[in-house]
Amino acid sequence: MVASPFLAAGLILIVVNQSSAFYPLLPAMSDFPPPSPESRRGKSRSESSLGDGRRGAVGANVDAPPLSEAVPPPFTQSEGSIRHLTHMHEDDIPDLSSRFGSIVLLEVSYVEPNYLRPWQKRSQGSCTGSGFAISGRRILTNQHVVQDATDIRVRKHGNAKRWRAKVVCNGPDVDLAVLEIFASEEDPEDVETFWDGVKQVEWAADGPPELQSSVNVVGYPTGGRTICVTEGVVSRVDCRNYRIKTSSAAAGNLLVIQIDAAINPGNSGGPCFDDDGRVVGVAFQGLEGSDAQNVGYIIPSNTVHNFLYDIECEVEPNADPKADKTESSAKRYKYEGVQEVPFRWAPLQNKSLRKLLKMPKESTGVVVTRVSPLAEKRYNTFLKENDVITHIDGRSIGDDYTVALRQDELMNADFLITGKRSGVPTVFDVIRDTKSLKISVTLGPLPSNVPREHNLDCTPEWLVIGGLLFVPLTCPLLAYGSTEELEASGYLKVYDFIDEQAHEFRKEEGKESIMLIDILACDTNFGYYFRQSWRALDTVNGNKVKNMADLHNMYSDACRHVKRSGNTKTVSIDGDGVDSKAATVGDVANASSDDGTDDFLTFRFKDKTRIVLGTAECQSSEKEVLEQHGIPKAASDGIIEQAKSSKTAVSTKNSASTVSEK
Repeated sequence: MVASPFLAAGLILIVVNQSSAFYPLLPAMSDFPPPSPESRRGKSRSESSLGDGRRGAVGANVDAPPLSEAVPPPFTQSEGSIRHLTHMHEDDIPDLSSRFGSIVLLEVSYVEPNYLRPWQKRSQGSCTGSGFAISGRRILTNQHVVQDATDIRVRKHGNAKRWRAKVVCNGPDVDLAVLEIFASEEDPEDVETFWDGVKQVEWAADGPPELQSSVNVVGYPTGGRTICVTEGVVSRVDCRNYRIKTSSAAAGNLLVIQIDAAINPGNSGGPCFDDDGRVVGVAFQGLEGSDAQNVGYIIPSNTVHNFLYDIECEVEPNADPKADKTESSAKRYKYEGVQEVPFRWAPLQNKSLRKLLKMPKESTGVVVTRVSPLAEKRYNTFLKENDVITHIDGRSIGDDYTVALRQDELMNADFLITGKRSGVPTVFDVIRDTKSLKISVTLGPLPSNVPREHNLDCTPEWLVIGGLLFVPLTCPLLAYGSTEELEASGYLKVYDFIDEQAHEFRKEEGKESIMLIDILACDTNFGYYFRQSWRALDTVNGNKVKNMADLHNMYSDACRHVKRSGNTKTVSIDGDGVDSKAATVGDVANASSDDGTDDFLTFRFKDKTRIVLGTAECQSSEKEVLEQHGIPKAASDGIIEQAKSSKTAVSTKNSASTVSEK
């Protein structure tokens, strides 16, 4: 019998008498029975089974050789790329049951905001998730598990009692949140009862786990109320965005670990252990659909360490759990965000572009196409357009903006910036006008051109003028899916609006895009229909609108002018002409002009359409519109406060200018 082994994709192909048999690259059967395909793909431990080690044997009379003879010594594809496969005895398998005491079930009640009807809240909902104990008597979980929570209950493994918890800090950009057990006035010792017997987890060493290393995800997924363990391997280490719907508005890409252990709803926030029972990451996403089977993602421990370091610099992940807690949680915990990538780039793979930039043949890198204006103001020495970035922190950048994580594992270079702790500088090697420069700068968060997160950089705000409902453009507007009614209103345009704005850097503080999202029917706006109402506002009476507060002040000034003049003319004009009730040619001229007259409000939008309403009519219809739609006031409190502050700032500036002129 002649056997010719071929090494391919982790299998040994053995040709025997024109028949083929496939064997997994595993230790000898006598040492350790190989797991079945099901257990490798992330089945629950209670459901997994052990196979016989032979797959696809062809020919009933063929006796395959024992694995101890057929399999060559364990190998590695490249150092740091594929884990060295070693013989493992049953005694070496970690007993994860000793870690179960660190893992908790979270039962969350929440009430989400309603950005489409910003004066309302959505109906109460509930969900479950997982979490685990870390240093300082804290619980770590995903931010999306406890987002908008009104009540959080924590249940320990093997204990039916529920303890109340509260969120003390969260990081939406890394999808992490820290909880503390809430001490009630009736039973202040209840916190001690919870932590009795609960141990903080142990963290793996810095750096993502190697490919093909075994991992176990532990938590409380759907399908039951007891703790569940799924096992698999590290399939990929990548650099991608943690945000699904608003990826274009994110600060940059972060390291992420893909595993083939099942991650289901309810697993979110649970730990992922390595072979030694140490935490290598936090479960947070899984792909669904026929094209994705057993594709789950975990947040690597490095990202978690950075988050914990940033919110409380003196407390490290493995610090003493009895750390001093004399200060209030609100003061102790503060998170500003990851270091942001403040530039846009283009690949340098085209030979003509390389010649134009006079790039040496042996050099690689990318060309800077845009730089954040706010970053240019913040940092004295910074990147410029047409700079060629060749290295970041001494690591060579490829022509496609990739960098080696571990030798041959190439990925997006954003992680060299977003993966840093706050206060750590980044060094860019650049070529500018054929000259080599080093630029060292400590980066930080930057305000997004489109606000990203509810209660972080935006809240539901509104302004109603003559039944026109205006709101600021924010990423939470994307949270409403697609219904027939929403599609009829032009809601799907919001994806284009956000995508367009999010790819741009914010040019000045306080600037925001304003959306008309509905036309609340009344006599004042008759002739303008709510169908396809979604559009972006550009000017009012010929004046550019900076933000919602600016729009509020424009309308207030127009109302005061009309009240002083006693002008009560009413003219209604649609986008194409004059309504039959229009009064005179002079009225029409005033209404259709953009000369700043306050008798009429001419709203021009970026799609070149317009709406014209009489200012006095808007005032007189306000009470009726608000009552019919259950709106408490024409403008939200946030807009009113911003408008007052804006007025005060302008008044102060004008006073200072007058004094200077004198």
